[in-house]
Amino acid sequence: MCSCLSDDLHQVDDSRKTAIINCELKRLNIDIAALQKTRLPSNGSLREQDYTLFWQGREPGEPRMHGMGFAVKNTLQSSIEPPSKGTARTLSLRLSTSSGPANIVSVYAPTLGSPIEAKDMFYTHLETIIKEFPVTEHLYLIGDFNA
Repeated sequence: MCSCLSDDLHQVDDSRKTAIINCELKRLNIDIAALQKTRLPSNGSLREQDYTLFWQGREPGEPRMHGMGFAVKNTLQSSIEPPSKGTARTLSLRLSTSSGPANIVSVYAPTLGSPIEAKDMFYTHLETIIKEFPVTEHLYLIGDFNA
């Protein structure tokens, strides 16, 4: 177990959370992890010892809600195209593999109690994203689809 791990990640200082994520992903030998509820503003990336974290959140000044991200093992950096477009609820990553390009779309769907307009907007946007990928490429849709 990672000595930097806390039972409750909410109790950890924001500046240490990426190090904890790095530590746990390394312990579990994860290559790529999709992250939801990052609650980070705007978009960006941060390189830790073993993983680079990419995120997309709401605009600065807006409430820090939702947020998407990927943690990618640093040894795979040459095989990916960093996420370039996304929203606080969707983010995609393109990976070059021996069997061709693979597209990973991470989602954080609105909850059951969300307004119908928010749900409709989310699913319309998700449909648009999916249609952008060539049918000849692998597509993986992962994330928190809520109930």
